[in-house]
Amino acid sequence: MADHTSGAGASVSGKSHANPEGPASKERYTYGILALLEQEENNLTRITERTDKVTITANLSTKTASIDLLLNVVAANAAGGNTTYSATHYLTGSTFTSGTGGDSSAPNLAQAAMEGVIALKLLELDPARKLQPGKTVITRCTHTLAASGGSNATFSALLEFPIEVISLPGGGSVIEGKVFLN
Repeated sequence: MADHTSGAGASVSGKSHANPEGPASKERYTYGILALLEQEENNLTRITERTDKVTITANLSTKTASIDLLLNVVAANAAGGNTTYSATHYLTGSTFTSGTGGDSSAPNLAQAAMEGVIALKLLELDPARKLQPGKTVITRCTHTLAASGGSNATFSALLEFPIEVISLPGGGSVIEGKVFLN
């Protein structure tokens, strides 16, 4: 499990619904962020000129969720020659907060989604962290600079995320990301 520390008041904690007092994981946090982004996309108004999107298709038979993410981001040159990428949210009315004092300080949900996927991919690249060697969850994690336009870059990701279906006390169920890293 890749540990995650949520900030105080964070919209997504990374804790399991099966064990809400247990430790939070980066896997559950990232899946939770992506699921919240999809929920907002289905319920909030999109900024007209934006082409950002997230699509999650859960397969309950294989216990995997196919996730396709595309975000318009802005690339900039930082001190020391590094390049930074930032995403502004493409939906109006989001109440997302990354909280204070945690692993993420993303100012909006789109930035949190990009940061979560990148953090997981960096952990996934370490073969000692994988529970199933040779199994790749994040098959695409790419920044691409644009030729021109309002957004000078995009971030895209493609994931085959292992999921768990958790039965809730009192009825119902919830889908959450399954731990796949040591």
